Amino acid sequence: MSRPLHRCPPRCRALAALAALLCLLGISLPSFAQDDSWQPAPYTLGQGLYFPQQGLRVGGYADLHFYDIENQRPTYSLRDISLFVTKDLGSRWQAFAELDLGGALNISGRHTNSRDSELDVERLYADYHVDQTINFRFGKFLTPVGEWNLVHADPLTWTVSRPLTTSAAFARHATGAMVYGTMSVHGNDLDYWFYVDDSAHLNIGQDQDQAYNAYGADGSLHNNFREAVGGRVLYHLLGDRLGIGLSLLDYELQQPRQQYRLAGIDFSWSGRYFEMTGEAIRRSGGPAGQRGDQGGFVEVEVPLWQRLYAIGRFEHYRSTLPAQITTLRTLGFNYRPISGVVLKLERREGNHNLKLAPTGWLASVAVLF
Repeated sequence: MSRPLHRCPPRCRALAALAALLCLLGISLPSFAQDDSWQPAPYTLGQGLYFPQQGLRVGGYADLHFYDIENQRPTYSLRDISLFVTKDLGSRWQAFAELDLGGALNISGRHTNSRDSELDVERLYADYHVDQTINFRFGKFLTPVGEWNLVHADPLTWTVSRPLTTSAAFARHATGAMVYGTMSVHGNDLDYWFYVDDSAHLNIGQDQDQAYNAYGADGSLHNNFREAVGGRVLYHLLGDRLGIGLSLLDYELQQPRQQYRLAGIDFSWSGRYFEMTGEAIRRSGGPAGQRGDQGGFVEVEVPLWQRLYAIGRFEHYRSTLPAQITTLRTLGFNYRPISGVVLKLERREGNHNLKLAPTGWLASVAVLF
């Protein structure tokens, strides 16, 4: 009689995936202790462990979240454990991989579980660098729509919660090819990204890009691409104190299998006494008779004392599923006691927000290593 098959636990799958990634990058584990060429550079928290002679950098981040949300039990969640691996392959090629274990542990009252844990390849791509003005990327990468989605890791964002505008209308990941770079236009830098996605035939990882990924929100709606073509430009002004971005995207989702078009604009302003950022999007297409999604947010970051900041954000979003208009108000603090460590606390409230981003307290401790 054949032996029953048992599902490999998340830790086992993580080790297996890590070994596969290291093998793909041509890294032999036994050589770490035998070869002097594996001498690392001095380590700084938040910068990763760098092996100069190997052209290899290993880093990542982890975060612990606390949620006290309306109509939910207070919950602690080890939300993300992510590993970054960057490997130089000759003088022009570079490989990058991000392996993420999400929802590794959740504690609610007296109940502890890891059933929601999900191991996935968050990013996996190879870059070919020609020069500053033109580079090529092949694989799975973050979709270049707005600023937030490109710096989504918890230690790099100002708040615990993510604005609806940055996830509700498009897939956070794309799989295909991209050309990107920076050029000078009228004495200022212009960054650009142009890309095509073919997720229908290229499948890297099994993640589901939730439309509403706040704790307590409706997690049944997903925005995974089937295919897409898009671009983004970011123009820097006033000595890089002002950035203005424009995003355009034409895409088909896996489910519902509908064609959509999206346009977005974003900005960031860095002043003497405060910083301000904002994004807005408008999505058309989909089933006949639907008005489409649209919305935007404005966020202000004010330094209070050394590395302590006060954060305020207002967001307005009109969704198709569910068909409603949601407003959100978020007030919080962001404290960075040392480089690589971020503490956050915020209060989120709103109108018609129970399904998308429920009212409550949120906090997190994040470490970039």
